[in-house]
Amino acid sequence: MILFLDGGYTLTAGNEACAEIIQECTQKEEFISVKIEEDMDWNSVYRYLEDACAIVLAAGVYLDSVSSGVLRFLEKVEQAVIGGESIGGRFYAILYTELYEGEQTSVAMEVLKNFCAHANITWGRGLGIGGNKMETLRCKNSFWDRFRKNLSDFRTDSLREQALFIREKIQGTDVYINPQAVSRKGYIRKINQKSKKSNRVKFAQN
Repeated sequence: MILFLDGGYTLTAGNEACAEIIQECTQKEEFISVKIEEDMDWNSVYRYLEDACAIVLAAGVYLDSVSSGVLRFLEKVEQAVIGGESIGGRFYAILYTELYEGEQTSVAMEVLKNFCAHANITWGRGLGIGGNKMETLRCKNSFWDRFRKNLSDFRTDSLREQALFIREKIQGTDVYINPQAVSRKGYIRKINQKSKKSNRVKFAQN
């Protein structure tokens, strides 16, 4: 069984679409998706963790860290393991950042590896994805439609590759990717233009 942990809002990519790609590539496996939130059915979560052959966390990264909600979740899981729960599944991470370089998720990736070491869970592989505001470069609706169809989005091939590691339950080297269709300078320029336009609209409304 594959347990997919939805760690929160990831802007353009969307954890729903991320889960769909992984489920598509691992369709023979039972797939259970759990959203990390304040009020969770922990009895069910512990059962899923015990039964899972692969645990996949998908989350956004801001200021070098995953959200406080994800950190609290990991802390509680670690305490449960110390208390005697058994977790044998390998841990795979998919982290997103608005910054251009996927390597900007590396600090948060190390936090997750540290969690695995303390919780005695085997690390599988990490995928860090930069450029998570690519919608600022295209027409939002047409971009989203293309992504949902798994066609032209630069994240798709890397997500499918990650899914193969998850399906086979094997370890691999962490991978960090950037947007392929635009330079770092062009990406930042477009984001700044979008931000200034949004601020002008808010100012006019006020």
